[in-house]
Amino acid sequence: MEGIVNQIGAINPNAKWNESKKKIGGIFKKMATVGAKVAAGVAGIDGGVVDDLVGSDGAQSDINQLKEEIGELINEALANDSTKIGFTFYIDDLDRIDPPVAVEILELLKNIFDLEKCVFILAIDYDVVIKGLKPKFGELTEKNEREFRSFFDKIIQLPFSMPVASYNVDTFLVDALHKIEFFTEEELKDIHLAETLSEVARLSVGSNPRSLKRLTNTLSLISIINGEKSPESQNYDAHNKILNFALVCMQIAYPYIYNQLTEEPNFKQWNERIASKLKLRHLTVEEKESLDATEKFDEDWEKVVFRMCQKETYLSNRAFQVSLLLSKIAEIVNDDNRLGEIIEITIALSAVTNLKAFDGPLVMKKSRALEVNTFNGKEIKGKGRLCLAIVTDYVEKHPDVTLSELKSVFNVPKCEVVESLEIAMTIKDSAGKAGGDYYIKANDQIKTKEGMIVVWSYWPERYYLPFMENVRKLGYKIG
Repeated sequence: MEGIVNQIGAINPNAKWNESKKKIGGIFKKMATVGAKVAAGVAGIDGGVVDDLVGSDGAQSDINQLKEEIGELINEALANDSTKIGFTFYIDDLDRIDPPVAVEILELLKNIFDLEKCVFILAIDYDVVIKGLKPKFGELTEKNEREFRSFFDKIIQLPFSMPVASYNVDTFLVDALHKIEFFTEEELKDIHLAETLSEVARLSVGSNPRSLKRLTNTLSLISIINGEKSPESQNYDAHNKILNFALVCMQIAYPYIYNQLTEEPNFKQWNERIASKLKLRHLTVEEKESLDATEKFDEDWEKVVFRMCQKETYLSNRAFQVSLLLSKIAEIVNDDNRLGEIIEITIALSAVTNLKAFDGPLVMKKSRALEVNTFNGKEIKGKGRLCLAIVTDYVEKHPDVTLSELKSVFNVPKCEVVESLEIAMTIKDSAGKAGGDYYIKANDQIKTKEGMIVVWSYWPERYYLPFMENVRKLGYKIG
């Protein structure tokens, strides 16, 4: 309110303003005292705070004095400038303070909202500020909803809801993701990619520009951090970026579900064991029958998701969207056999921005058993051995390939997972052994026209995924 008065005075600085400032100064001192009571929670919204300023004995109140002074300043300012017909005041961020305090401020402000030649525009989140009326009306129900709304009707003469549902999310997202270079310009030309991103956003963070801005800020930070830690992470194709985008959306919108994914990435295997571990309540007979009749909750893992959502009121109201988002993630991965593995690899990229209360830093679990794959008709145990077999096969079929060409072919141009034997022997493992991270035995070395090369024995997940994507593009079949 003091800001309103000062802005009017700044437009018309004269002797009248100096005189008014002295009168108004005393009023503001009293208002500051009352404001301190509000901040300390001494006064409730039963009218005590407002009565302190407005008065109830018929005498001229402090607020009325303030109103008169402001009215005179406005009339004088307009009289001195015939091009102006009035003042428009914008009041924002009331929903960012404690709801009961916001209600108190609204009750104070309503006493000056009827100033002539003035329009006051309030930008507030109704669902947030309305919580400040609970001490007066109790919990919001269908029976007392009219009382809650009537309170605002007495203050706000013309309500207008921002049409967030009609925002063009596709255009906003594509533009924002282009600015942070999360996707390449060529990738963003794909209309299907934009549609997928919009669908994922609507199922998670929604279409509010502020929420979408937070999402793109998070993606930008993740890209910067992962780019510093591993330049190769920037080589992920559009498919992997979409999955990363979806998991970050999950992290922001539904952190409880995201945290379960970090523990058990293969959500299609979520079952009663997981439910027991999380101490989820059992479904009632009626709930089970209702879910069985619903396509999005008819599978066992979907029922576990429904039970997870009952842990929080917000999630309970968004259970359908959570289920659809997980189904969309499965659709993006498009490989149920490797669903858990791919999510575990990708989720490691977004772990840096995950806030998990009452817990330490996220530690991604390592596989407890060697992965078994079939390549060229042979069973191969472990990712490292599989990569070695693939590189060996490629060199045998392309004897003139150089080391630099080999790194480019397999999308590992800047890392050392494929290296010359000479350089590999200058690299020590964590135990201090030279070449200890490579397959350096004679029968594991690969002969090229430039000399012997070797392959890493343990592949970090951030390298394995882009490597295998290129392997599949080359036409290799991995069982």
